[in-house]
Amino acid sequence: MKKLYLPFLIAFAIFFTGCGNEEEAATVIKSSSDFKELKKQTNKTYTLMTTKNEKIVLTVENDILTSQDLKNKVVLINFWATWCPPCIKEMPTLTKLQDKYKDDFVIVGVLYEKNKDLKELEAFMNKYKMNFPVTISEEENFRMAKNFDDVKKIPESFLYGKDGKFLEKYVGLINEESLETHIKNSLK
Repeated sequence: MKKLYLPFLIAFAIFFTGCGNEEEAATVIKSSSDFKELKKQTNKTYTLMTTKNEKIVLTVENDILTSQDLKNKVVLINFWATWCPPCIKEMPTLTKLQDKYKDDFVIVGVLYEKNKDLKELEAFMNKYKMNFPVTISEEENFRMAKNFDDVKKIPESFLYGKDGKFLEKYVGLINEESLETHIKNSLK
């Protein structure tokens, strides 16, 4: 008789441990967004607006970057903020390399902070002589950061070759030698 109860108890335990109560299920349903919002979150195409009111549209999927706006260039996507000391420290390196390889290399600065006053941002960019586009599309910037390996620590940068293939991820300060080597190798 005990042998008959054991399979029944195992099946009963498996059935009921796989489900939560109705209250938990309702919470999950309420916390998930509607279909359009979920689709937007998984969409790998980003439409970013710059401080100069220019649009940069790019798609990153399977470690390949495609963009009509950035076509045939080595691209560095740099997540940064004005309050971040390492971000400030790497600005001279970024502006130097942007200037040196301006025909073949572009940095897209993705501002990773909320509610930044545009005049303050422009003053910051002038102070540090930033010569590359900075995107201010707050919602799109943060969605992109989430999809790009869940960026949480800045600066964090992603480098793509002229062919759009992913080359390198930099967490923290960019190594100037490494970045320049990648740029040169991608141009060959």
